[in-house]
Amino acid sequence: MSDASQDAIGKNSAVTEVELRDWVSYLASDKMQGRRNGSPEMKEAAIWIAGKFGEYGLRGIEGKDSFFQEYTASTRQGSINERNVIGIIEGSDPVLRSQYIVVSAHFDHIGIRRGNPQDSICNGADDNASGTCTLIGIAKYIMNSRVKPERSVLFAAFSGEESGMRGSRNFVSVAPVPLKNIIADINFEMIGHSDFIGKKKYYMTGCMNSNIDDLIKEYNRNSDIMLIDTIPMAEQLFYASDNIAFSRISMSEGKIIGIPSGTFATSTSGPYLHSVDDEIGLFDFGNMADLVNYFGGMVLWLSNTDQEIKWTGPNYSRP
Repeated sequence: MSDASQDAIGKNSAVTEVELRDWVSYLASDKMQGRRNGSPEMKEAAIWIAGKFGEYGLRGIEGKDSFFQEYTASTRQGSINERNVIGIIEGSDPVLRSQYIVVSAHFDHIGIRRGNPQDSICNGADDNASGTCTLIGIAKYIMNSRVKPERSVLFAAFSGEESGMRGSRNFVSVAPVPLKNIIADINFEMIGHSDFIGKKKYYMTGCMNSNIDDLIKEYNRNSDIMLIDTIPMAEQLFYASDNIAFSRISMSEGKIIGIPSGTFATSTSGPYLHSVDDEIGLFDFGNMADLVNYFGGMVLWLSNTDQEIKWTGPNYSRP
């Protein structure tokens, strides 16, 4: 399957450095004012993401004319109207198409922090314009590939992550597809830097809880891109991004009921995070392009694998 997924790359399939730079530059521009939840810029960002989903041929949520999942969140300042952006690539197998792999990333950030006369905008380039553009790149890759996904792939750009995973928790509470039909959530955060663990390397959170990493290592047999599973903070960060909304849906008889998930990243932390220094000048777009195309093949492979994606942690159970 790994060879087949590599063969899937066509002339129009691969995502380029230029595209990624253009996409991240837009989402992390000063014009977007740090993409604070509830802001006009967040609405603009959602419209832009939906436009990309439409450009690459994704369909909207069943029964809706748009890609938006609207919700209202309560804050200290009052209620704000927010939206997730959801697009679907329908599976090609008449039986497996009812199963879904969710590919997710959050597109919000923390907005403006006053006090710095030179720069007060927290642009959120790595956190998480990079993950959002990875999401878009994977969608482009799969739609243009010669190999088609047998299971359906649902792309979810979440708002509200910086406010307590509000967007992803809303998605799970009113999911557009049955939760029992979602076999995994593959979440992306901070994909733009290569200086933390090196080029062509990434890590995954939650390796101790499911077999997703084991399946990926099988996919990796013919790849020069490596999943690093020795990052000390990785298990702690399992609880710090949108994947946890899927992994911890409810409790029953002492078991955590949820969907196997993990967040994929190239950095854990840094002085630039949640500051005005999180800008594209720190990016390695060549490395990011390598990873995005690799992730496209990986998601495609997972959508077609006949191996079960399952919990390995004894405290977890599926819906």
